[in-house]
Amino acid sequence: MTLQVVWFRRDLRLSDHPALCHISSSARVLPLFILDPALLRHPETGAARVAVMLDSLASLEQDLRARQSRLEVRWGEPATTLLQVVRDYGADGVVAHVDTERIVGRVRDARVNRMLAEARIPIHWIEPPGAVAPLLAYSDFRRSWHAAMAQKPLPAPTRLRTPPHPGGRPSSIPNLTALGLLDDGKPRPPAGTAAALKRLKLFCSQGVSSRYYWQLSYPAARASSGLSPYLKFGVVSHRQCLDAIAPLQRGDSGQQRSWRQLVSRLRWGAGMAQRFRYLPQLELEPLWHCHQQETRLNARQEELYRRWQEGRTGFPIVDAASRCLLSTGGWHELNFRSRAIHASFLTNLCGIDWRYGALHYMRHLLDGDCPIDHYQWAMQAGVTTGGGQQSGGERGDQGAWTRIYHPGQLAVDRCDPQGVFVRRWLPELADLTNDQLGQPPAMADYPPPMLDYTSARADRLAWLQQRRQGWSRGGFSAMPSDVTPFGASRIPGSCLDWCQERHPALFPEGLDPGSLDREQQAALESWFMGGPTPAERPRSSRRQRNSTMQQLELFGGERGD
Repeated sequence: MTLQVVWFRRDLRLSDHPALCHISSSARVLPLFILDPALLRHPETGAARVAVMLDSLASLEQDLRARQSRLEVRWGEPATTLLQVVRDYGADGVVAHVDTERIVGRVRDARVNRMLAEARIPIHWIEPPGAVAPLLAYSDFRRSWHAAMAQKPLPAPTRLRTPPHPGGRPSSIPNLTALGLLDDGKPRPPAGTAAALKRLKLFCSQGVSSRYYWQLSYPAARASSGLSPYLKFGVVSHRQCLDAIAPLQRGDSGQQRSWRQLVSRLRWGAGMAQRFRYLPQLELEPLWHCHQQETRLNARQEELYRRWQEGRTGFPIVDAASRCLLSTGGWHELNFRSRAIHASFLTNLCGIDWRYGALHYMRHLLDGDCPIDHYQWAMQAGVTTGGGQQSGGERGDQGAWTRIYHPGQLAVDRCDPQGVFVRRWLPELADLTNDQLGQPPAMADYPPPMLDYTSARADRLAWLQQRRQGWSRGGFSAMPSDVTPFGASRIPGSCLDWCQERHPALFPEGLDPGSLDREQQAALESWFMGGPTPAERPRSSRRQRNSTMQQLELFGGERGD
């Protein structure tokens, strides 16, 4: 019987694992995980997120042992390490899921392909559930994703035939200290697939499932499902999540709306991953070339950036978000509205390139996922918008607008009217009345506002308007020849050996927008722009659009064109 190495990466589970299911019924299996120095010492890697990964590996190890198997854990450059593992065990080949989250991973996998091919060792790449390899228009992807999600999750193997370690010394999962990382004390959720599914079951059975769809706008509500750290490392698949929340479809009207919201958010996350599959440069560059800018910070911007990071801007709802991120890693308490206000403040009011915000977030988020977080940062900064188009969600609409949230009393009244979130993270403001929490009086232990909202907003809108004048159809940013991660020089100890080569090979390769024919160009653009004109849009859709714009105006949202 043949022996196949199943290489785990962002899929730390046994159920609904196509690569494992593909091979386990016909071959012996060696489950393998490689601790990659390039990822562990990437500038955007956070110690707390690595701790979540290690917890997840420990849980995976337990699940494997329950099936008379084990997890082989190695440390080193993945291509060399994988080749050594195959030789140590006399394996016949390697099976793995395709991973498109980061450029570093795609450089890694291109090197793996090259080295294994030279050694005549076959590797079989399998698409994870819901992902697609070819370029599809967004509407076609949406249909494809729903079709994939309609299938039942694949069951976990009941038993795996795994050979013993050749030297009789099974590997072990290291702790943070052994990896040279310092635990920063952020609380972590219980690890493993069972814990994730238990969290979903509790969510469905509790009252929050009826309120989730609307309480997401309220930072104090704690209405999050709490699934994001599990999704980040593939501890559960999207299909498993959808299967677990299916009872909500038969619940009350609030639960049904929450179910639709959860489905939409899972599809949205899959869509972000697909965008980065097509255009890996989105990790490093703005979507449109017209939004390229000087990224170096002057002394004033460095001070603004530092105060924003520390939670000392003088705007309580912004500072509460800063401190929540630093203390918790954001996975449960820093909801999407808080993140949007926080991001808009740095990019639109401080005028600081969105990549600085993404760098800071990724170094602290427990659930940090590069496509989701980077693209969200770019969206909040208004740089996913070209001339006359807007990426305002999963798809664009005509009539570009820019989200510039008012960070003062207006935001507090709308998002945290009782001041629960602000007071939780800014105890020095505990004695203020609710109507003072947006703009506190002069205080010895809380700083005054570090900028003027009105003038900062006007400056940003003018800047965006000027940039958008340079937009042209098809003007996507190109893949840079130098793929050094943004901000690497600011993070001591970053591992950059993997990106020394110019124009490195990637697997899977990204698209070259300039080489696409007209039909392919339209398919790619459908992910970032398009939709019917206002005159062509059905009347009900126009009403919904007007309602959305009214809500944005509550936050000081302004049209950019």
